[in-house]
Amino acid sequence: MIRATARTTARATARAAGGGQARTASGHGGESRTTAALGLFAEVALAGVLVAVGSVLLVTAVPSLAAGVAHVRRQVSGHDVGLGRFARDWWAAVRSLWTLGLAAVGVALLLVLDWQLASSGVLPGADVVAVVVALAAAVVVVVLARAAGVWAEGAAPATGSRGDVTVRRALAAGARRAQDDLGGSALLVAAVGLCAVFVWMLPPLALLAGGLLAMAVVGVEARGVTDRPAA
Repeated sequence: MIRATARTTARATARAAGGGQARTASGHGGESRTTAALGLFAEVALAGVLVAVGSVLLVTAVPSLAAGVAHVRRQVSGHDVGLGRFARDWWAAVRSLWTLGLAAVGVALLLVLDWQLASSGVLPGADVVAVVVALAAAVVVVVLARAAGVWAEGAAPATGSRGDVTVRRALAAGARRAQDDLGGSALLVAAVGLCAVFVWMLPPLALLAGGLLAMAVVGVEARGVTDRPAA
């Protein structure tokens, strides 16, 4: 009887100790997840500010977004991030994608002009023109965001950015991914729309829009990484 009681007491003590260890591990896991989430939020906010500063020249908007995507991707994958690394990414992206940034500015000006003409009522079928312009703008934004993601994939986490991703390759791969992953493209359009709403509600949030869009690109690319065709 005494031996049975002793064995029962030992089992109960072991179960209690195991439960306490499980709760402690769970607590540490919750704390680590919270810390990781706060770190990611801080880096996304920092990326937004850096992308905004890097886009001051307008023609550097696309390269700045590419550098922001590389920055967020490094944070998510657990690699080293910092202002120096972003500066190297930004300069490499400017050297590789400046022509794409210049073309993006030209297309944006053309779309804005068409939208103003459609809104003025001077053109016949203004409603149809407005819809076409909106769809064209969505396509351009998605392809450029995908191209920025393609360039960011060429950023080596340990040694800095490689300059082997040309404008033609980034643009072709971005257009192909936009077509092959329509769901992800729709998510990017929604992300751009939400950023526009945030900025409209509170203009200072424009400093964070680039980081949020970069995070959206990283998320969409990670979502389709298993079934994505080779670039």
